[in-house]
Amino acid sequence: MSMRPFGYQDKILLLQHGSTELLALAQRRGAQLHKLLSGTGIFEQDLHKPHGRLHHTDWLKLLQNCQQQLNSPELPYLLGNALLNSRYISLCQSLQYAQNLRQALAQLYYFRHQLFPCFYVRLYQQQHCIVVEFKPALGLANQQGFMQTVVFSLLLGLIKQQLGSVCGISLQLQQAASHQLQHQLHWGVDVSFNQSADCISIPLALWQQRFIDADTLKFTATRRTCRQLNRVLSKQRALPESICRLQRRALPQLLNQDQVATVLGLSSSSLKRQLSQHNTNFATLLDEVRRDAARQLLQQGRYSNRQLALKLGYSDEHNFRRAFKRWTGLIPSSFKGLFHFN
Repeated sequence: MSMRPFGYQDKILLLQHGSTELLALAQRRGAQLHKLLSGTGIFEQDLHKPHGRLHHTDWLKLLQNCQQQLNSPELPYLLGNALLNSRYISLCQSLQYAQNLRQALAQLYYFRHQLFPCFYVRLYQQQHCIVVEFKPALGLANQQGFMQTVVFSLLLGLIKQQLGSVCGISLQLQQAASHQLQHQLHWGVDVSFNQSADCISIPLALWQQRFIDADTLKFTATRRTCRQLNRVLSKQRALPESICRLQRRALPQLLNQDQVATVLGLSSSSLKRQLSQHNTNFATLLDEVRRDAARQLLQQGRYSNRQLALKLGYSDEHNFRRAFKRWTGLIPSSFKGLFHFN
């Protein structure tokens, strides 16, 4: 049976899950509402509807309009904080009532489509920390840095609020160090740039430390509201995430583009066209799946390069070593021991 991933033409976001907060922040800085809404399918009266929804393209247009009207580099940091403390977003309220960071991030992961459908995540365990890696689920074009800043600001704000400190936490970003000073000022954590992935490393000691506002009854109530919202918002995965999940399950017998299109209920040409809207292509996603699988398998310490090549669908270990060097800048033997994965 085929499954249809959501896309730009689905109303996948609630207006009160980011848009109203963004508009309020922009208007307080002098932006005009009609100009902010220009070019979107959003009308002023829509902003007052409890379950008013918008397309992802409208959200990207809002971000573009804000950046064109305002010279306000602190905006994504403020938006992350506004989302975290919004009384209209049950998901963010539930994060604060969670018992600990582990439960809060599990909640955010499960209901992420209600707030951040543009990302999906993968978790790894290193020797002394948990690494949460963020991957784009929807093409963000020039807005990816903005949305990453929003997500990381929300997470770090939650940790500061509930645990009192972000000591030991670090961020790795693919982007260049153009916003280094701002990141240090607003986040207060170590940030490294030009990295191979976008991720946050959290010490294991913080993982199950009890939250200040932990409340089982309130967490259960807000989680129930999140479940009810699933009737309004699509819980389908976006196209890049759907393809990566299919390919991970298929390893080492990777599916070709026609096979993936059939499973997703699309024509091959439609699949190619939709991937271009996400600023990616089939070969790039296939490479990403192999890279992630290689990192995990390598850290288990049980496989030779030849075995890894077979598990990843490479014809020989030379091609695997060359690909791994391209992904990480290291040969497989040098990479061993740097990370410990569970």
